[in-house]
Amino acid sequence: MSMHWDSFKLAQINRNKMKMEPINKAQTFLQKLTLNASLSVTLCLLVFFELSIPTTTAEEGSYNWETAKQLYPGILYIHTEPSSPRKIVINCVQIDSQTPRLRFYTTPRHVNWMEGKIETNRQTTRNFIRQSHQKSPKLMFAINANAFSPWPAPFQREDPTDVSGLAISTGILVSRSNGAPSFLVDKTGKLQISTVNVDTDLSDIETAVSGFSLCLVEGEVPTSGNDLHPRTGLGLSQDGRYLFLLTIDGRQPSSLGATVQDVGNLLKQFGAHTGINMDGGGSTTMAWWNHSVSGKDKCQLLNNPVGDGESHEAKKTTDPFVPMERATGNNLGVYFLKTNAK
Repeated sequence: MSMHWDSFKLAQINRNKMKMEPINKAQTFLQKLTLNASLSVTLCLLVFFELSIPTTTAEEGSYNWETAKQLYPGILYIHTEPSSPRKIVINCVQIDSQTPRLRFYTTPRHVNWMEGKIETNRQTTRNFIRQSHQKSPKLMFAINANAFSPWPAPFQREDPTDVSGLAISTGILVSRSNGAPSFLVDKTGKLQISTVNVDTDLSDIETAVSGFSLCLVEGEVPTSGNDLHPRTGLGLSQDGRYLFLLTIDGRQPSSLGATVQDVGNLLKQFGAHTGINMDGGGSTTMAWWNHSVSGKDKCQLLNNPVGDGESHEAKKTTDPFVPMERATGNNLGVYFLKTNAK
């Protein structure tokens, strides 16, 4: 009797096991399918996040700067080429203002300075850097800044010009404010974005450049027109520590340009809380001094400027686009004090 009952129980267990195996296999298959689907969705979302221009709902500071390339201590650089909602090429630099010995410098007064007429001498951004290495300070990075007039003018000619908006170089007034927003660095190294007027005390300001309008206001991105152009943006983190300098290429097959709203959205994603739409179009230029390259001239472009101001995206040619640099009225650069300097 005991043997019969044991045999019955064993047979029952085997039958139950046989019934359960298909169920277990089905459950395992469904679990794998669900996991794979979740991974696929996650990967799709990651790709969309990395390869899309963010919308006004983009989270502030959502870009991971740990993946960026270090150009110099305190200066991180990223290059990305989103394909949605259109093809654009983006370059952005994050500068930590608390980096020891890091300082800012902008185009100085013309030797024959006349307010409102002859304020600076136009230079390409790379020549701004190159010239600095013949004297002091020796710039490591630079970007175009203020607009200038007269324009149009021969885009490569380095002539005297009138700068638009507030500009201060080494504490010396170069151009008065026209009411446009400005980026200011005081003598202690504190950074701020502000709109100054004729009554604003500027005696403590060491460096200042200005743009056209605010494209990011306390974390909010204003709407803008739909015109696509090369763009230059300048943004500041909420605590004032990090400066973000942005270029978006345009008017060329690989990069169709951006709106002012795009500039604000991108600055916000990269970590800015307030941002300025700077002089753009053919002026948009970003460059650096690359110590690792051979030869005497180590100044390299980081973006592809269209200095002639023309649209090249629709031109029927198989030749690669050749960057053209514009001589601009004002450039903003970064340098490091010598180790024995305070």
